[in-house]
Amino acid sequence: MSRTTVLRRTRTVAVASLIAAAAFSLTACGGGESDSDAKGGSPSATANGTSGGSGGGSGSTGGSGEDIDAKAGSASGGSSSASRCTSDHLEAAWSNFEGGPDMEYDGQQTARVVLKNTGSTDCTMVGFPGVQLQTEHGQTWDLRRTDDKPKPVRADAGGRVTFDITFLASTRDDDKKFAPDQVVITPPNEETNLSLDWPYGGALLDQSGATHPGTFVSPVSTPE
Repeated sequence: MSRTTVLRRTRTVAVASLIAAAAFSLTACGGGESDSDAKGGSPSATANGTSGGSGGGSGSTGGSGEDIDAKAGSASGGSSSASRCTSDHLEAAWSNFEGGPDMEYDGQQTARVVLKNTGSTDCTMVGFPGVQLQTEHGQTWDLRRTDDKPKPVRADAGGRVTFDITFLASTRDDDKKFAPDQVVITPPNEETNLSLDWPYGGALLDQSGATHPGTFVSPVSTPE
């Protein structure tokens, strides 16, 4: 065998070895990057899966809290099996709280509404009722809500919960007046209304367009 032939074979083997080594090196690096990406991607996916909103609150104009309402049974210390109070099993009435309002008084005062559970089982509710005042001439006033944080309340079968309508009566001739005839109530997280006649006569100081009116509604609460 000539010296030239030996050199060619030596070079061929060397080149083949280099190519094999390079291929092995690329395969190892590729595997490492893939493993790294999988480990790096997993926490990101987990974070995205759990980063959604965790609950809602009750604002001055919005409904409240279906997320809160779902927890009402355990939050109130009662059985979590108690269902949500629905309009079909609620009856509205006026309370004689403090003898009822005096429509000649020019200060802020309260009319209290009682919601009775007419169902055969306990129920729970939380949030603000919707309250719309209506005149006999068709004028309406949707009452704003307080900044109070609603708390879950439980109504036993035949039991009651309450909420307050705080208002300013109109006592001057030159006041802008709103004379309620009907009060339409929508229990928290319900769509069906309950209606009551306004029994106190007189008129309210019409602040229906005010940002911070002296007439507003509180969340439902346990009777005192």
